[in-house]
Amino acid sequence: MVVRNGKVYTPYGFYEGSIVIDEGKVVSLMKGETPKADEVIDAGGLHVLPGMIDMHCHFRDPGFTEREDFETGTRAAAAGGVTTAVDMPNTVPSVTSVEALEEKIKIADAKALVDYALIGGAGEVSAEALRGLATGGVVAFKTFMIARFKELAASDAWMMDNFKVIGKLGLPCLIHAENQSIVESGMEKAIASGRVDPIAHCEFRPAIAETEATMRTIILAGGTGVHLHICHMTTKGAVEALNWAQSTGRCVTGETSPNYLLMTEETMKTRGPYAKIDPPLRKAEDQDALWKAVNDGTISVLASDHAPYPKSEKEKGWKNIFDAPSGGVGVQTSLPLMLNKVNEGRISLERLVEIFSVNPAKLLKLYPRKGVLMPGSDADLVIVDLEKGFEIREEDLYSKERTSAFAGQKGKGMPITTVVRGNAIMKDGEILGKPGYGVYLRPCK
Repeated sequence: MVVRNGKVYTPYGFYEGSIVIDEGKVVSLMKGETPKADEVIDAGGLHVLPGMIDMHCHFRDPGFTEREDFETGTRAAAAGGVTTAVDMPNTVPSVTSVEALEEKIKIADAKALVDYALIGGAGEVSAEALRGLATGGVVAFKTFMIARFKELAASDAWMMDNFKVIGKLGLPCLIHAENQSIVESGMEKAIASGRVDPIAHCEFRPAIAETEATMRTIILAGGTGVHLHICHMTTKGAVEALNWAQSTGRCVTGETSPNYLLMTEETMKTRGPYAKIDPPLRKAEDQDALWKAVNDGTISVLASDHAPYPKSEKEKGWKNIFDAPSGGVGVQTSLPLMLNKVNEGRISLERLVEIFSVNPAKLLKLYPRKGVLMPGSDADLVIVDLEKGFEIREEDLYSKERTSAFAGQKGKGMPITTVVRGNAIMKDGEILGKPGYGVYLRPCK
């Protein structure tokens, strides 16, 4: 394949020229006349980016395949310019054993349209189990400080022991940081007072629950040698904790999602349960702090936290918000939503590529195989048209369940071609890829 005449992202800036691809790898970047190729894609006037790496997906497979599975989830990923999807461990069974990991790989190998990596669960499990998962190829571990998924939650003491093991394994530990006691107490107070309206989810699950847990896990991780990564950050206080940790030399990184960059708690008044996510949407001042942290480098990763639920379950939240599940689709919509923000001047295209491709690849030790378009790297790329308009319509989404808080939103900037290892798997919204093409990714040595 040759991708001609595009504005190609490189670590050194955009390069106007062509990419030569052979046997799934980037061979060269060049100007002028290109070699003959089996397939030529004209990218004239368009931007050619390394494929997006969404490191926070819940594809529900195995266990909840009526909501999503690896085929529908990665089909949506392909449509959204995501060439590597990273799945979280809270499936059934949870990925807390080698047996569960091997079962999940077998399922994903048969279904995935894009390349994929897996996260291991680091709840109250043995050091032997953690080492076995690392040998099996997980790219990171995940711990919940809140016991929504009990097998993935850990007490402070157990979490510290896990950090020591994971630190020696050289893998990051991803954290869902919320204070269990504060969250439980808030929900009890809300229900007792009759506050079951949508915005009660935000008001009674306060920012301090996340800020405290973020600071606590940062302190607990100190001296263990682990790379700590705080998932789906939402609060100004948590950003300040992260900034403190980085300023004192601690190995801590942060992540947020388009949900928190593009919606606030006010969205709950109009979108109700469709905007219900955990942690909840926050105030405008928190959102401003997130944008600043994304642009100044404090937050280094953007991820969708893709987590579909049926409309029938979401609808329950109009009567009682606590009866609705938390989560929604995102793997297909994140890139266009953020490209729209590029057009609005809120973030540069270069920075968007860093947080949605380069940095996830580096953090998960997939770089330079992924996250860059340079000779020797996998030919994973997305061609985007910054001038192409869009409207998010649930009927256009490829996920099995399509409830989206962003339904009806319009903007400008779309992925129009997705290439994985030299094969075009999406063109102009049409999925060309086949289940089973995606491969399991292990950390690079």
